[in-house]
Amino acid sequence: MRVFDALASIDADDFRGGTAIAIGKFDGVHLGHRALLDRVAEIAGAKGLEPLVFTFANNPLSLLRPEACPDSIMSREQRLAVFAQLGVQACVIIPFDAELAEIAAEDFVEQVLVGKLHVSHICVGVDFRFGHGGKGDPALLASMGERLGFTVEIASDVEDPSLGKISSSRVREAILQGDVATASRMMDRWVSLRGEVVHGDARGREIGFPTANLGGEVEGLRPADGVYAGWALIEGDPVPYEAAISVGANVTFDPEGEPRVEAFLLDFAGDLYGKEIELRFVERLRGMVAFASVDALLVRMHEDVREARTILLGKRA
Repeated sequence: MRVFDALASIDADDFRGGTAIAIGKFDGVHLGHRALLDRVAEIAGAKGLEPLVFTFANNPLSLLRPEACPDSIMSREQRLAVFAQLGVQACVIIPFDAELAEIAAEDFVEQVLVGKLHVSHICVGVDFRFGHGGKGDPALLASMGERLGFTVEIASDVEDPSLGKISSSRVREAILQGDVATASRMMDRWVSLRGEVVHGDARGREIGFPTANLGGEVEGLRPADGVYAGWALIEGDPVPYEAAISVGANVTFDPEGEPRVEAFLLDFAGDLYGKEIELRFVERLRGMVAFASVDALLVRMHEDVREARTILLGKRA
């Protein structure tokens, strides 16, 4: 997949053959986004165009209204990885900065979409807004397309028979409530976090449950505090490991401690320190509980492992 992280990095001949473009935030890359990407690929194939994703490295609200900007479901790198898995051939993913925010909607169409990307067809969602002050909308795109020679298609919302409308806000809400199973259904992909394994306080090792602690800048939206069944994928190791994943402070030992993400990898032995690990959340087992004794905690942890094995049986990482 070709990735362009600045408009200045796009050469005059990069898209000379014409493009079909999907534009959006693509946070979570959920089923609605998948439908948009599939439609662009279909149009591109039929018209001999190059399918292209146009998005931003950051949520525009982080600049325009930071107090109203929601937490991102995925990092830039996570989105790019999913785009690549879905077969996206080219992606323009640029920072939304003060300079870009000042570009008028008409200038964005003429200078960027037509001038640099040679657009022939555009697919956007019904709520799509662009340009300075958000004055651009699908109607403006369509009217400019008639003059400049491109067509515009407004994608319909995607609905699940039991879940209803699929949206980034609903995916985010489900994750923050700990309902990773519902969020995963809306994305057709497990909720995931990614980070480097760092040294913890070694309490897990002392009681027979050594855990991999994620430290530094953890990528992805952290689910509600609790214990989850999931998968662990280790950098450089093709084998996914079943895992019992803990999110939140260790309230039995340190009720006022910092929240953390740690995973006990079932049937694994080895040194993980310094390696990147991806945790995929399948189902929430329980909330965080302060146990009266270490023995009581151990009983519950053994039960967590048994439940995790049962839940993960037959599921693919």
